[in-house]
Amino acid sequence: MDPRGVSALPPRLVLIGPPGSGKSTVTPALLDRFGLARIATGERLRAEMTAGSELGRAAATFVERGALVPDTLMDGLLRTILDAVPHGQGFLFDGYPRNRHQAELLDALLAERGRPLTAVLALQLPDAEILRRLGGRRLCTGAGEPWTLHIDDGDAVARCRAQGGTLVQRDDDRPEVISQRLAVYHAQTEPLLAYYRASGLLHGLDATGDPAEVQARALALVRPAQ
Repeated sequence: MDPRGVSALPPRLVLIGPPGSGKSTVTPALLDRFGLARIATGERLRAEMTAGSELGRAAATFVERGALVPDTLMDGLLRTILDAVPHGQGFLFDGYPRNRHQAELLDALLAERGRPLTAVLALQLPDAEILRRLGGRRLCTGAGEPWTLHIDDGDAVARCRAQGGTLVQRDDDRPEVISQRLAVYHAQTEPLLAYYRASGLLHGLDATGDPAEVQARALALVRPAQ
């Protein structure tokens, strides 16, 4: 891979990362710097269901019984989303694809439109650090609007308690739940990363350090080569 970064413009990206790796930190920086359209298929699908569109009603019949939305419906959703992004604008897929089959489907749709991906950024963070980040996350409740802090942040913990707040751990931040989410991520994503690595699109993104450092690394990867 070119160490100088991704040279194609406009950027057309997929962002992949395990839970707690910082996707919500990296995404806004990329959108703002390059004027990208954010494509979050899960959010869009829920919006279609809420609006009661034909696609949304069809998807709801599967979601309501806990089944996966079939690829035929996702195909239609992707076509609608992609065709709404102006041809001269780049985009960033957030949360899709999640497996190799979806990646192949996306590549085919993008090829039809002459808008192939320019890069796939894969956030890299050890499982132990993810467990520390998410397992130490708490909500300060009972002191106004609940706010999030980390148990290792002594000043934030003291401020919460001084305000009469209580530290509460969310169910999905419990270690056993995080471990299960990571197991699912690794099982689904390793073949996907191999797929993008073979195509030369994969760029590893070190997600350690503070948010500003991770954002800077992401922007350096996507910056056009000089």
